[in-house]
Amino acid sequence: MYQEIIKQREYNPQTVKNKSICVRHIRRGLGSHTMRSIRPHHLTTAIRSFLPDRAPTAQRVLDELRDVFSEAVANGWMDLNPALHVRRPAAKVKRQRLTLEQWQQMRTLAAAGSIKWLEPMLLLALATGQRRADLCKMRFDDVSDGYLHIEQQKKAGKPHGARVALPLSLRLDAVGLTLGEVIELCRFYAKAGPTLLRKKNGAAFERPDMLSYRFEECINKIGTWLRGVRPSLHECRSLAERLYRKQGIDTQTLLGHKHQSMTDRYNDDRGLSVGEWKRLVLTT
Repeated sequence: MYQEIIKQREYNPQTVKNKSICVRHIRRGLGSHTMRSIRPHHLTTAIRSFLPDRAPTAQRVLDELRDVFSEAVANGWMDLNPALHVRRPAAKVKRQRLTLEQWQQMRTLAAAGSIKWLEPMLLLALATGQRRADLCKMRFDDVSDGYLHIEQQKKAGKPHGARVALPLSLRLDAVGLTLGEVIELCRFYAKAGPTLLRKKNGAAFERPDMLSYRFEECINKIGTWLRGVRPSLHECRSLAERLYRKQGIDTQTLLGHKHQSMTDRYNDDRGLSVGEWKRLVLTT
């Protein structure tokens, strides 16, 4: 019944998939209970089964439980939502931020490698600060009137994702290129195709998983990482935010965030700058 409700909400396919995974976890942990018999301590026990190694999963499952029981209350199957009384588990962030030096090492490897779209991907990810799904669907005809127009796929409960127009003159000083120059570099590494990132034969990537796979393959060549610590492709988004913010660029608009507090999370370098001297700059 709840999965039918999910389908009626018109989520994108990835969101439906993620929610379905949570529902499977819920069934495995609570399937022996009737809905009306479930109490907060039952939920706490089920949530703890994911801790401490999978705290983000525990958080997602609790969010889904709250929604499940809200629907149950709304439909008259229960009187109260027991999940509202369960404390949200804290997730300790382990994944390291990507540094500019690491990104530069990866770019050097990518430029010398056989996968010709890897270097353009690294450049595009850093120049735009966008998510991998948005990188996949960027098209040459998204460029008009001097801007790259991006409708982000992540909707976050809205009818459409954030709509961001990035000027082709946007320059990332750390790599010495403008966005327009990066887009031009995307024209010639493979057969012609509609998308900026594409396979050797010019075909678009159907799923963003391949981008992440090649990124991980490349970053593994520049260092040895503990489990859960290695920076992911998504960390290019944080690196872009930190680099552009130093230039005085409006990174909240760049990343498509509704709230500055979310952008500030990307600015947190998770200890990379510990020990550095913060210099006070005097203005005249």
